[in-house]
Amino acid sequence: MASSKTHTHIDNPSEAQLKRLVDGKAVAVRRLYLETHQLVLKTLPDVVFSADRDDAQIGYGARQYGYNGWGMAALSPYTKWVSLGFIRGAALDDPDGLLEGTGASVRHIKLRSPEELAERRAAIQRMLKAATKLTR
Repeated sequence: MASSKTHTHIDNPSEAQLKRLVDGKAVAVRRLYLETHQLVLKTLPDVVFSADRDDAQIGYGARQYGYNGWGMAALSPYTKWVSLGFIRGAALDDPDGLLEGTGASVRHIKLRSPEELAERRAAIQRMLKAATKLTR
């Protein structure tokens, strides 16, 4: 993740703006990115979010998500998947075994298809709601 001092952000970007940010990604990744973002918004309708113009990472829960940043979660598009990262993921209960990573704090859910997102939908929603309680 990059510092917001070097990467500019779009606060509360529209779906059209997000589509432009991931225009160079594979169609399946673009679809998964947008569907995962919509799931976050449906689960947490009042969440504050912004998107990094350079890497299309969407940060949820605060204005800055990079180096020395804060926040609740971040959605990042990669070449073959999207990653929904939880800033304090190591402190989350994970009864469904979705979280990956070994860092001191951050954990992520790697999603490779819309079907996988649909399959994990309820568990991801529970994880998002639990993550909001860690930031209060």
